[in-house]
Parts: sequence; C-alpha cells; structure tokens
Amino acid sequence: MLKKSIIFAPDISYSILSVGIKNRKSKMGFLEQTASYLHRVYGDDLQRFCIVFPNIRAGLFFKKYLAQLSDKPLWAPAFRTLDKLFQEITGLTKADDLTLIFELFQSYKQHKQTGESFDDFYFWGEMLLEDFDDVDKQLVNARDLFRNVSDLKEIDRLFDYLTDEQKKIISLFWQDFNKGDSVSLKTEFAAIWTLLFPVYETFKQRLKAKSLGYDGMIQREAVTVKTGRAPSLPQYEKYVFIGFNALTKCETFFLKSLQKKNKAMFFWDYDNYYLNAHWHEAGTFMRDNIQRFPPEWTFDTEKLVDKSKNIEIISVPSETGQARLSGQLLEDIYAHDGHNPDLTRTAIVLPDEHLLLPMLSSLPELAREINITMGYPFISSSAYSLFERLASLQMRVRIYADGERFFHNDVALVLYHPYIQSIMPDEANALIKFIIEHNRIYVSTAELSKNEMLQVIFKRCANARDFSKYLLEIATKLSQDVRREMQDAGRETREAENWQLKTFHAAMQRIYDVLIINNIDMDIHVFCRLLRKNFASMKIPFSGEPLRGLQLMGMLETRALDFDHVIILSMNEGVFPKSSVKQSFIPYNLRKGFGLTTSERHDAISAYHFYRLIQRCSDVRLIYNSAASDRNTGEMSRFLSQLIYERAFSVKRRNITFSVNIDRSTPIVKERTNETRKILEMYHAETGDIKQLSPSAINSYIDCRLRFYFRYIDGLKEKEEVADEIDHSIFGKLLHKTMEIIYSPHIEKEITVATIARLQKDKKGIQNALYRAFAEDYFNVKNVTESDITGRNIIIREVLLKYITRILELDKRAAPFTILSLEKRLNVKIPVRSENHTANLNMSGYIDRLDHAHNTLRIIDYKTGNAQRNFSGIPDLFDRNKTGNHSVFQTLVYACMIKSSSPPLPLYLKGWNKLLPCLYITKDLFSNNFDPRLNISKQSPVDDYFDVAHEFETHLNQLLSEMFLSDTPFTQTENIKKCRTCPYVDICNR
Repeated sequence: MLKKSIIFAPDISYSILSVGIKNRKSKMGFLEQTASYLHRVYGDDLQRFCIVFPNIRAGLFFKKYLAQLSDKPLWAPAFRTLDKLFQEITGLTKADDLTLIFELFQSYKQHKQTGESFDDFYFWGEMLLEDFDDVDKQLVNARDLFRNVSDLKEIDRLFDYLTDEQKKIISLFWQDFNKGDSVSLKTEFAAIWTLLFPVYETFKQRLKAKSLGYDGMIQREAVTVKTGRAPSLPQYEKYVFIGFNALTKCETFFLKSLQKKNKAMFFWDYDNYYLNAHWHEAGTFMRDNIQRFPPEWTFDTEKLVDKSKNIEIISVPSETGQARLSGQLLEDIYAHDGHNPDLTRTAIVLPDEHLLLPMLSSLPELAREINITMGYPFISSSAYSLFERLASLQMRVRIYADGERFFHNDVALVLYHPYIQSIMPDEANALIKFIIEHNRIYVSTAELSKNEMLQVIFKRCANARDFSKYLLEIATKLSQDVRREMQDAGRETREAENWQLKTFHAAMQRIYDVLIINNIDMDIHVFCRLLRKNFASMKIPFSGEPLRGLQLMGMLETRALDFDHVIILSMNEGVFPKSSVKQSFIPYNLRKGFGLTTSERHDAISAYHFYRLIQRCSDVRLIYNSAASDRNTGEMSRFLSQLIYERAFSVKRRNITFSVNIDRSTPIVKERTNETRKILEMYHAETGDIKQLSPSAINSYIDCRLRFYFRYIDGLKEKEEVADEIDHSIFGKLLHKTMEIIYSPHIEKEITVATIARLQKDKKGIQNALYRAFAEDYFNVKNVTESDITGRNIIIREVLLKYITRILELDKRAAPFTILSLEKRLNVKIPVRSENHTANLNMSGYIDRLDHAHNTLRIIDYKTGNAQRNFSGIPDLFDRNKTGNHSVFQTLVYACMIKSSSPPLPLYLKGWNKLLPCLYITKDLFSNNFDPRLNISKQSPVDDYFDVAHEFETHLNQLLSEMFLSDTPFTQTENIKKCRTCPYVDICNR
C-alpha cells in the first residue's frame, strides 16, 4: 500500500518567494491572472506593495503563481490578512474567548450591583459578546442603540443620521414594546438594556488597558485611531486588496480612507451571471464593492454558465457513503485526465468537518499527497472523549466517611478509554474485573490507586481550578507516555494521538492561566459547559505541503482559489448553508434599524462562496445525504435547487441507492460431532463428577436446544456487568440469603410458634440479616451499613423486609416444623434409558429449604419473579413449543432428585409418607388463602409428588435420553417469544 503524506503539524507560514519556471497552464484562475497582471504592470516594484487577502491560504497560492512568472529571484511584496493588518495598526492582540467572557463579567459586576454569579452570567454573556462584536464591526453608535426610547417623537432627533426606513423600523419596535402587557418583563428588560452601554464602555476600556481586543473592537479602533494613540499605518506605496466579498462597515471605511489617498488597489472575484442579476443573493455585496471600489483590472467574468461545464448533483443515503463515493469520483477524474492529473487543481470541500476522517479513509491510492487545509474538530477526537469521561467521573463522585468513591460505570469508561488501555492495559482490565466480580457500584480511591497514573485520575476535584489543573496533569502524563511509545515503536505510529493531546494540553493550560489571572472560580458543572463551548470551536491542525497534492478544504479556505475539479460533500440544507439563526440580546427590528448583521447577510455570504467556487471549474460534483436523521433532514441545499431550476445551468442528477434485502435468517443447526459427544459424556456418572446437570440446564434445553448448546457445550457465558440497580435475579438472591441467615441457627431443631414470634420481635436482627445479604450477594464486601443502601435500593430494602416479615408470619401458621437444610446442594445419579443405551447422569441442584411437618417432607422454593404455581399438566412442562413453567418444572425435578437420592431417603422409617413440592411466590404471599402447593389446571393441588412421579419421570427420561443418548441436532426454537430474553439472540440474528 502506498503511503500518503498526511502530517499533523502546526500551520505553515511561507515568507520567502522562491524562483519558479515559466511553464503555465492555458487555463488561469483568478489569483494567477491577478499575479500576472501585477507582475506585468509593476514588475520588481511589487516589493513596495502590501498585498491583503481574506485568508492565509490565498496568499500562499498567490506567492506560488508570482514566483512562476520570473526565472530570477524577486523581492516579495508584504503579505497580510486584513485582520492581521488591523492588529498591526492598533497594537491590540485578539483575546481568546475565555478571557473575553471573564473580562465582560467583571465589567458587568461593576455596573450591576448584585450577587449574580459567573455561573448565571455565562450563557447570556456569550450572547452579549457576539452582539458587542457586531456593534463595533458595523460602526453602530452603541449609546444610541442601547438607549431606552419612551417618547417616539425623540427618534427623529436622536437618530438623525439614520435613514427614514431605519427610523421607521426602530419606531415600530419601541411602539410595540411600550404597548406590551407584561409590566414586570418590560421593566426587567429596560433595566438591563440601559445598563448595556456602560458595560460595553467599561469592557472595552479593561481590554484596551491590557492591549487586548475582540475582532470588532480591533477593527473599530483601527479606523478611528488618532495619531499617537497607536502605531501608525505601515508605510507601503500601495495596498492591494484581493478576493474580498462581504465587508463590514469598519473594513469599508478603512478601504475608503486608503482609496482617497490613492494608496489602494482592488481586485474582485466574481461572475457577471450573479453580479448583473439584482435578485441573485450571491452578488449582494459584490455589486456594492464594485461601485464603491472600482477594480484595477477586470478578468474573465463569464465562466459560471459555460456550457462545457459538467455539473452533477448526486444523492447518497448515508453520511459516510458520501466520502466513499468521493473516492470513486477521484478515480474517475484520474482516469479521465490520462492517469497523470495535477491533483493540486482538484479540491474536495467538506462543509461538515466531521466527515474529514471518513474522507481520509476513502481516498484512493492515487492521492499520494494530500494537503488538508482544515482542522479536524476537537470534539470528534479521542482526547475530547477522554475529557467527557473524566467530567462524568467528577460530577458523580460521592463523599463517604472513609473517602471519595466513584460510580462504577464512570470508572469503567475511563479504564476502557483507548489512551488508558494503550499505556496500562493489564492494570485497567484487572480493575474492571475486580469491579464486576465484587459488584462495586461505587469504587473507593483506595481500590483504584494502583499506580501513579491512576492516583492522578481517581481523585476528586472540588471546583473549576482543581478540575482544570487535574486535566492539565492528566494530559501531561499521557503526552509523555505517548511520546515514549513513539520513540520505542517509530515516530509516526501514534502521531495523531500526540497532536490531539498537544491541542488538549495547550487549551487547558490557557484556560487554567485565565482562571488564575482573573481570580475566577465556579461550580464544576458550569465549568464543564464552558469547556464544551470552548472545545466546540477548537480544531486539531492538519497540514501537508500546501502547494502540492489533493486539496481537502473547508468552504472558507476556498476563497479566491480556483480548481478544475471540485467535489463538495454535505450539500444539505442546514449544513450548507448553515442555519443562520443566532441568539442575540438585540431584538431583530433594532438590528435591522441600526444596520447590524441579520440572517440575510449570512445567506448571501454562503451563496457567494458557493457560486464563486464553481464559476471557473470544468467539473463540479455536488453530493448530499438524502437520508433523514437527527442531524440531517435529508433535504438538498437551496443552492442545488437553484442550479436545477435556473435555466442557465445544465445539471445532471444521479441517485445512489443501497439495496436492502431483509431475508429471514438462515436457521442455525449444530449437528452432534465426536467432540460434542465427548462433552456430553462428561455428565455421565461413569466418567466421574466432571459435569453436573442442573434443573435450569434442562429448562434451557426445553426452551431451545441451541441455547443449551451455546451455554453448556460451547461454554458461551453471559456477559458479566455491575448491577447498579437490583434486578429480579439479585432481588431473589437477597431474599434467599436473608431467610438462610435467619433460619440457620435453627437447623434440625423444632421451630415452634414461639420460636418464630421471637424472630419477628427481633427487628434489628432481621435488618442485620438483610444487610449481611446485601454485603455478601450484592456488594461482595464484608460489611454494609445503612448509608451504603442508596437510591432505589432503599425501596428494595423496604420491600424485602415486608416479604421476609410475611414469610415468617406464614411459617408461624405452619409451625411446628423442622428445617433439615437451607440452600443445600443435592447431588444424585439419575438413571436414563433409551432403546439401545443406558446411563446414569450426574444431577445437582440447590434446594432453598427442606423441612418436615405433619408427616410431610416439604421442598420449598422461594420465587420472586413472575412465577406461577398453576400448570396445565405434566406433558405441557416438556412441550418446547409452549412457554414453559420453569418454577414448577424445577421444583418437581428437585422432588425427583430427593426420591432418587442414594441411599434413598427412608421416608417410611421416620413416619413421613408425603413428599410435597412447594413454591413461596412473593406476589402471592399476601393472599388471604395463600397455598404454596403446585396446582394442576387450577383445580387439583399436588399433595404428594408420588401422585405424579411416574408420569413426570417418564417424560423426564425421554427428554434426558434425547439430550444425552441420541443424535438429535441442536436447533433453534420455533417459539420466537422465547428469544426476547435469550442472551444469544444476537448470534441467531432474531
């Protein structure tokens, strides 16, 4: 397999203009034509120019094209982005979002004298930050905007610089507001509204004192700065603005000031199709730009509706299916271009960044060099998933007298994480095994602190500072381990993980510094929400050689660039263009009236990016996901609909579909082999006590032969998990164990009414017995206290106490009796005969309670589930097509085992003449006519097992003969209802 040159690295900035060669393609893009014009007209004088681009990527390609125009070294002009130029002018550095939100909070507290916490402020503070940024970018008079206008006549005087239409929109808002019915709501809004201007002013003053700013503030400062207050404008002969579209009012003002001094040149990238059509949103800003700032030179502007252009819209009913299709389309391009394409002229554009990894895995071998100009979303990385698991771990930690304890599921998720599994698999898996075996719902720090790394992970964080320091420490240690493994196993083995952890560590270091500098602390839950917001905007940087190979790009990175072949994925409404609805504290009418950004602006920007990208392409493939889901409506982008219905375009359409055939699963049949027979023979008494057949195993065979095969032949055990809530199985164990503990001191002693009365009176003793049962059969510890029983388990405890009390009351009615055994294992040899064979089988089972009373030996089985004493007859117990009565069957098997025990129980010698199988079913315990006897057809109680023994044992012999002495294959049950609770249902695909 050929190796693709994909590198995780910081962004690369090129500052040297290399010498190129004069081999040129006949088809030139916008940047090539611009470079050619400037070189032809100004030549070596370009060193006195500052060339300004909307992004760094366009500048890199421009340098390449400029270098190709000369065969001797050139002095390069200065290259800047407009944002960078504004920062140079003002001397202000763009602050990170966390610093901004903290500074805004301090400013707010200065004017709002309340005890409002940062937790309460954060979420609407974020909204306010975006509003302030927009106010500055659009040069809005903040004092007027945040004024509370009660007298509408004042609008003409106060806002005389606005147009009549703007005044009208503003008047409508305040008119409706003043007519509102909710006085309290109006009062609250007005109080905060009039506070916003002082907060805005103070906020900017605080930032400026630290030489910081946000985008809008830096832009506004750049165009309003006075001499001496900031560094002067860098002295270049000309400023050349290339490839811009939507300008803020600050940017427009700045360009206008340079234009007046004859220091600006403008090169606009557009097509006449959308420029001259005033209804077309793609030309919304370009029409104004050309009128205000006439272009230095006009290039080819008639390319968008070229009839030779191939435009194909393809629907794919899958997210990742789009990526797979794109890989196939690249191979088609490769074949079409003579197997020697210039992949630098091919771009795959991903409006949805989450498709980056599926796209990388779908690239064909021909794409040997790949330049990724977009970052991978941090929230899709393993480092982010580790953060989420650590956050959950900290949020559910509990404090006990002996220290902190962590919820088992959170602990397991951390231990299962790929980072932890890669550096300490043995320790992590041993801990997971320990938690499951001991059913640890909450695990103590002492049990988790097995090494230094685990000690760092499993400690409690009390607040945001602790948590940020905690994440920093974990990221540092993981980075060290990953780097160590990279040195041992080869540099590129885990480079992706290394960059993820570097990104995580850098972000947490910055966040921790901001917390310390601003002396801010907050609840850990709020802090995690803040971190998620911050991480959502973070990218893990990819890059390769930027001027070579296939270009994988986000939509914004395509600005000013041209390609021959373009493949755009995720052309779905809501993805591209993105939903432009943003929360704002400024009502829509006021935004509209004061000229702030509205959703229409965002839509027009997206339209320009789309049409500009495809205007010079010869081949355009537009792919969208036609399958509706939580993240996607399955609706194609409005831009695709426009291409289809506008007559100027010739569009091909193709639908990719997946053929889904829902066939009935092939029946699974396991024939008996020599290996199978050897395993079955282990149950024969002649081979010793190697395997013991239990009543539940026989029940399993009746339900489904294949289920018996999986469990008892193949040995496929059910998955073990921690039971953080008590289910029916554990509930039954607790009841059995408690009754065993209560009655154990009285085995082989006569239990009278007085005996049970003393037991009932000892409430503390009953409770201690139950707590001991919790300790041994649920928590797997030595002792349990009342504080350990929490949540729903408190309810379970009370229910169990009621059942135990009721059983004692019912036993009092049956007294006197003598208990012979409790939870005792009974091992017997059961003879089995067929026509050709005879064998003795090892059978074993635990009988909950065996006692005797009134000349009767009673087999008592406690049942807490949905058990039934009633059954329609012995044959039905063996009918595998019906839903069997497991409880009755199991109790009768116990009776058969007692009857067949060796030596036989000498019932007649002790005066016992009955063997009575009984079920203590909890749901029947409180019945006024409680009767534990089995019941045939609800009319005939089984008073003595010997009454049904012959019929039962005949059927049992037939069944066991089939199981162990025949060649009957192991097949699936025909009763699908039984599959619902089968642990092997996924194997059978039912």
